[in-house]
Amino acid sequence: MITPDYIERSNRKTLSLTVMKDGNVVVKAPLKMSDEIINNFVLEKQNWIKEKLAFVNQMLSKYDDIANYKKFLLYGNRYSLLIADVKKIETNDFKIVIPKKYEGNILGALKSWYKQVAKHVLSDRLKYIQEKLKLKSNSMRISDQAKRWGTCNSSGAISFNWRVILMPPAIIDYVIVHELCHLVEMNHSKKFWDLVYRFLPNAPKIKKDLKEFGFLLDLFRKV
Repeated sequence: MITPDYIERSNRKTLSLTVMKDGNVVVKAPLKMSDEIINNFVLEKQNWIKEKLAFVNQMLSKYDDIANYKKFLLYGNRYSLLIADVKKIETNDFKIVIPKKYEGNILGALKSWYKQVAKHVLSDRLKYIQEKLKLKSNSMRISDQAKRWGTCNSSGAISFNWRVILMPPAIIDYVIVHELCHLVEMNHSKKFWDLVYRFLPNAPKIKKDLKEFGFLLDLFRKV
């Protein structure tokens, strides 16, 4: 039997089970719920846990070089790092070229650079897509959210996690369309998803592909 790595008790009324991006199995339970009930719940979910762990382990293996900062993603492509006598960070032949002056803080410099690229690329792409869909946001900003790729509030302000640009172009467009559709439906109801699928018929597949990049949300967190 696969047992939980962590059991978090709080003033909640229901049980929940999550397989985290790092492979940890977490159960959230009411404060006074007995261990027996929790164990039975976990026992019933064994097949589901095994499926989720298999997927997580597959992704961890597939992207081990990215998770350990040996390679770096941009638009879904892997880039190696090269420190050279250049004035600013640039890309060349699937290499991210870093100025020597950043040798003491390479990840910090890369994070700042990624954010600048994201602001430029996502702004241009948002403008193109919203004109095509005839939906207009009021503002856009780049964020560093821990659990979301993007948000849209009732005022029409959209924010995108800068890590969006690490993923392939099709997924980037999906995230943008997703947030633009919230200008019409501020929820994830059937009407919302019907709108997403109308604008992006292959959205179900892209939505599935997006799941394998969940680990990216943890990158550069301690920089």
